[in-house]
Amino acid sequence: MPSIKAVLFDFGGTLFDYAVLENGERECLAELMHLAKIDAESSVVHKTYREALGKVFSEYLPRRFYLHRDLFKDAMLEMLQDLGAEANPDYFDWYRERQWSLHKRDFKLRDDVIETLKSLRDKNLHVGMVSNIDEDQLAYLLEISNIESYFDSILSSEETRSCKPDPGIFNHALRRAACRAEEVLFVGDTPLQDITGANQVGMNSVLIWPSEDRDPPEVAPPPDYVIREIRDLINLV
Repeated sequence: MPSIKAVLFDFGGTLFDYAVLENGERECLAELMHLAKIDAESSVVHKTYREALGKVFSEYLPRRFYLHRDLFKDAMLEMLQDLGAEANPDYFDWYRERQWSLHKRDFKLRDDVIETLKSLRDKNLHVGMVSNIDEDQLAYLLEISNIESYFDSILSSEETRSCKPDPGIFNHALRRAACRAEEVLFVGDTPLQDITGANQVGMNSVLIWPSEDRDPPEVAPPPDYVIREIRDLINLV
């Protein structure tokens, strides 16, 4: 492998675990059910939402670019319809505001993220972020995580008009880092979006997979490396 000059990170699921936000998501859904006057068991609500999100995501994924606020709005409306309620689009603005307030309460980075970012910077590596979320949400998460200062470049899918695994966002990140693809480690948690996207432009792909009780889904070509913890990156550079 050529000398590594840059390490690029996905954000959600990689630098923080979505599991830390689950309690807030459940609270949001319960409050939405009250607002929409839906009488259903929480298990039914959560199952319906997961199914709606999966259906909408599969419809959006082939697109080169989409706004994530549109994806989640469509998923929420699909869920409300499936539960026999009015699919009122006004609910989404309320839901999003409430969701973000609970994110601020619950947000937590993975262990050793700050120390790892500092170590990479100390090695004179370009440290970048490449995230598949909209500009306003990314700015909010950067604010509550307080990690923006550790990055040399930060890209959102909205800014680049390209969503992973589309090569556009990866090529834009390479230009920002002023590196060739083979000089970059790309670190992400989703095999389909992060690993497939990084592989197809020639980056060295790193899958973070903390789960020890199940293997990651297979993608072709597979990730170049699989790590359990963020600090394991130090051994790769």
